[in-house]
Amino acid sequence: FFDNERVFRHADNADGTVTDNATGLMWDQSGSSSGMNWEEALDWVQQKNTDNYLGYSDWRLPDAKELQSIVDYDRSPSYTNSAAISPLFSIPTITDEKGDTNYPFYWASTTHYDGPAPNKAVYVCFGEALGYMNGQWMDVHGAGAQRSDPKTGDPNDYPTGHGPQGDAIRINN
Repeated sequence: FFDNERVFRHADNADGTVTDNATGLMWDQSGSSSGMNWEEALDWVQQKNTDNYLGYSDWRLPDAKELQSIVDYDRSPSYTNSAAISPLFSIPTITDEKGDTNYPFYWASTTHYDGPAPNKAVYVCFGEALGYMNGQWMDVHGAGAQRSDPKTGDPNDYPTGHGPQGDAIRINN
């Protein structure tokens, strides 16, 4: 079985960027190597524009649908021992809440309106989407899950996650 659409969907532009031929969007091939809260992520992108990063000055944080569009559901830590994204992207590894090697969550520009104070933003998991259930951390949603975290704060305030599945709260995505 040969899937031409999958093979040619992403193109390495040989300049540190990847083009998604399905959406026409161009992505930074490597992104940030460290986690940051949502406001810091917005500032980081603006600094890249000021720096004319990779020869471009029109970078932005993607919205939730755009970020979701680059998830590759044929890839995951449990299936391919990789992030759920094209191998053309350089995704760092992290040490997750279980103490295992995993892949980070990535912020979207989309605010999650949940109650009167919109203090959360959407992110997408390119690794396991951990939650704390039955006294242990486990992958409760799977790679490619879309969830939300507080835009700012201290992840240590959530030692067993949040919500019915105990979703891991990292804040520094």
